[in-house]
Amino acid sequence: MLLCYVFFGCIGFVLLLYCLLELHYFLRTLACIVWAKLSKKKVYILDETRVAGICLTTDIDNLLNHMNNARYIRELDFAKIDFNERTGLYHQIKKNGGAIVLGATTIRYRRFIKLFSRYYITTKIIYWDDQNIYMEHRFVTPADGFVNAVVLCKTRLTNCNADQIITDLMVNSSQCDLETAKSQKPEVPVELAKWIESNEISSALLRKS
Repeated sequence: MLLCYVFFGCIGFVLLLYCLLELHYFLRTLACIVWAKLSKKKVYILDETRVAGICLTTDIDNLLNHMNNARYIRELDFAKIDFNERTGLYHQIKKNGGAIVLGATTIRYRRFIKLFSRYYITTKIIYWDDQNIYMEHRFVTPADGFVNAVVLCKTRLTNCNADQIITDLMVNSSQCDLETAKSQKPEVPVELAKWIESNEISSALLRKS
């Protein structure tokens, strides 16, 4: 009888957690951190990372046949965790007393990811300035290499200098010296420059109002 009470008590506790929290999201976050730390090799800060995914029944929209539009953004959380852990980016930011705030995101959908279809997400840094790091993510179908969606994310760093963080990671990787690191900073892509301009216009309008 006591075992029955314990069993049903545990079941009830788990159900309560699911009601109060999106429990599987936090469990998956923990799993991503552990997997990136223990099972994957370190990555140079300017290299591209890749994580695999599959569209499950928990990901689909009300048409019941392809991934919900909002789910793309949610999946990026796990891609970013993998990138930040493997490159050492998050550790370097915390080491310098900084923090991360998502400043803006834009996504362009090109083709549905259908139910039970496999995909992978690529993540790479495409530009940075003193305050922000800009990343590009792509949802790609493995079978034909088709890019289903492209996402631009602006990550704002607080209490630290983004340019210094990236430079330190480049130098600490032993792949380059300070001068070489500075020369590796890419030019801002045209589409990103236009997006940054759009965000600045939006901010100016909001300040006026």
